[in-house]
Amino acid sequence: MATESGLRVVRQYSDEGRNLAMRALNEANSEAGTALRSAWTNFIQLVQRLKTTAREVLDPTVLYEELRIFFRDEIARNNAFAILIGLGFGTTGGFMLGMWLARPHLPTPIMKSIASTSFRDPDNVVVCQTAVPQFQSSSDILVRVRAASLNRIDRRIAFGYGRTLRRMIRSYNSTYDPELPLVLGRSCAGIVEAVGNGSKSGLEIGDEVWLATQWYEPGVASEFVVVPETRVSRKPFLIGFEGAASLPYSGSIALNLLDTHRLNEHTSKGKRILVQDACSPVGCVITQLAHKWGANVAATCHTRSVPVINNLGAADIITFANEHFRSNFIDVNVDKSNFINELTSREKFNFIFLTTRLGYDYKFLEKFLTKDGVIVDAVEPELSTDEYGVVGRFFLGTYVRCRKAVAFLFRTNVDWGGPHLCHLVLERLAGFVNDESLKTLVDRVYTPNEVERALEHICSEKSIGSTIITFR
Repeated sequence: MATESGLRVVRQYSDEGRNLAMRALNEANSEAGTALRSAWTNFIQLVQRLKTTAREVLDPTVLYEELRIFFRDEIARNNAFAILIGLGFGTTGGFMLGMWLARPHLPTPIMKSIASTSFRDPDNVVVCQTAVPQFQSSSDILVRVRAASLNRIDRRIAFGYGRTLRRMIRSYNSTYDPELPLVLGRSCAGIVEAVGNGSKSGLEIGDEVWLATQWYEPGVASEFVVVPETRVSRKPFLIGFEGAASLPYSGSIALNLLDTHRLNEHTSKGKRILVQDACSPVGCVITQLAHKWGANVAATCHTRSVPVINNLGAADIITFANEHFRSNFIDVNVDKSNFINELTSREKFNFIFLTTRLGYDYKFLEKFLTKDGVIVDAVEPELSTDEYGVVGRFFLGTYVRCRKAVAFLFRTNVDWGGPHLCHLVLERLAGFVNDESLKTLVDRVYTPNEVERALEHICSEKSIGSTIITFR
């Protein structure tokens, strides 16, 4: 009995729950249907109102009357004109921007270069791919490089020489030019590939040329280089590309120093000149020209270089036989220096040319000069700007901006230091080479993949003349 009673109770409650659920579902369907019908009715009414409004607005008679009333006011007419102008410019600008964004992106041409990728890593000079330079002026010249020379200044540049000033100059250029990789090489020889429309140099495509660039500018040890027309000239016809690449930068330094101290074919005769390290590229040029002009040239060099330096015209040669003969030039006890002892036994000099970077005591060397003698330093000086802090860089940036502004106003180029490099100097050098007054001296020729060996050779005490990288 108890079981049957319990089943009846469960069945009763189950029926009541089912009835309640059915009533709730019917009521929900009824409310949803009512809401849906209401929304549909509102939508139909909205469409009818839009049709009516559109019919009234688009009625030509109504439009004409509204426009006549609107343009009756002069201010309204001016506003409408300004709106139309704005719409025209906006549409045109949008179209042009869309065309620019949709332009095909051509791959940037690249070339092989010898460049520094860091100012601190000891293995920072490598062969890498860099973008082919673009014309900055209508008078620029594009040259396909056949050979480029590496100098000791390139080694210093690779480890940060002039980096602060170079960074400032680059930041105010009209085109973006990343600081690294920094292409090395101060001079090169090659063939003209393209000439700017505004060039007045007389150069043509296919001409064989040579050129030089300053320490604060991108180097030329790459397959292509773009330079101003004032920095390039036809190379001497008596020498090849490797020989021509050895001379523009070092030759320009030598000629500038000789001109500054008024040494030429008319004033040099009988002068006593000492060339320290006549094996250096600058020393080779000074030795030859001074001898050609009648000076009595003494030179210092390594023992193995004596035949070469003697052939260049040095009448008196001070030699050093040890592997590291720099110690002969300056000692802790300078009175015991072999170099000083050699100088003591000779007549005094009118000029002493220092062509390598050594720690000389100028005051002490003056003892070996005549009364009006001069010590001439041919080495690029250390730059205090490389050690500037935040404040120093701020004032340097201001100075660079001012000089850039002045140069822009007067349409001139800014000279940030270094030898005077121009086509006139190169033409003088070419004349000396063509009349055989000046010989080019190439010690070693390397390929781009041998750049590490080339740099080691440049810094070696046994190097003679220039070290060349060929891009043939």
